[in-house]
Parts: sequence; structure tokens; C-alpha cells
Amino acid sequence: MVLISRFIRLIEGHAESLSLLWVETIRSNPLTAGYAKLSKQQLHDIVYSRFRRLGGWMEKNEGVDREIAREFIETGQERAASGIKVSEMVYSLMLERDMLWRYILDEGIVAEGIDLNRAIEFSGRLNYFYEKAVYFAVVGHENYTGPTDADRDEGFFDSIFEGFKHWIVIQ
Repeated sequence: MVLISRFIRLIEGHAESLSLLWVETIRSNPLTAGYAKLSKQQLHDIVYSRFRRLGGWMEKNEGVDREIAREFIETGQERAASGIKVSEMVYSLMLERDMLWRYILDEGIVAEGIDLNRAIEFSGRLNYFYEKAVYFAVVGHENYTGPTDADRDEGFFDSIFEGFKHWIVIQ
């Protein structure tokens, strides 16, 4: 677990440089062209806060899945409001996840067999987090109805979260 914590601290500690790298990747990739509508600062802010909170989100603490669901439903709604296609949003999250994994591998921390096992465990956790993020972002995007979404009742969120909960529990 110490190595996994080290991976997380490495990402959180380098959130700024990783965010800048992500912004350049998103702005130069034709599959995420819709993000060009957003300023570099907006793009930076989108991902920087995620990188800084990654450790807390990857832990299996009470209420974390609910927090992730709420955060990414809002993310999906924000991307829909910005006119970003759902495919571009999903691909941006995939690029984000892959960039973090490559960063961990490129840092040369994985040196022994036991390290490789921990790295694979971290990769599984990272994938699990991003699978939830993608799902809830898509739900938010699909269900965006306009600026009044912020006032949507708690019943909508609860029904989405409860329907997904069976998958969260078994992980």
C-alpha cells in the first residue's frame, strides 16, 4: 500500500505540470476538438482539481462513490452546456487516465516484481475510478436539459446512483 500511496502523492504533487500536459494534449487532439471552445485556464482548472483530489477519490471510504457520482454528473452537464460532444468528453477522460498511468511508469518507481504487483493494483484502482467517472459524466451529459439543471431535485441523482450502486458494492 505504501507504493500505491507514493503513486498518488506523485500525481497530486505534480498536478500542475500534469494539468499543463493534459491541456496541450486535449487542445492538439482532433478527437477532442470541442475543447478548443474553452480557454487554456478553464481546461487547466478542470483537470487540476481532479489530480489534486485523486487520492481521496481512489480510496474506498464511505460516501466517496456518491461524491464521485455527483462531481461527474455535474461535469457531464457542464460539457453539454459548453457544446462538447459526449464522445469528446469520454475520450478526454480516457486520455487523462492513460496520461497518469504513463506518468507513473515513466517515473521509474516500479523496479521489482513486488512493485509491479502494486503498480498493477494501482492501475486497477485508476481504471475503476475512471470507469465511474465516465459513466456518471455520460449520465450528466445525456440528461442535461439546460441552465436549470442545478435546481434538479435530489430524486434524479438518487435514482441514478442507486441503479449504479450494485456495481460499486461488488468492487
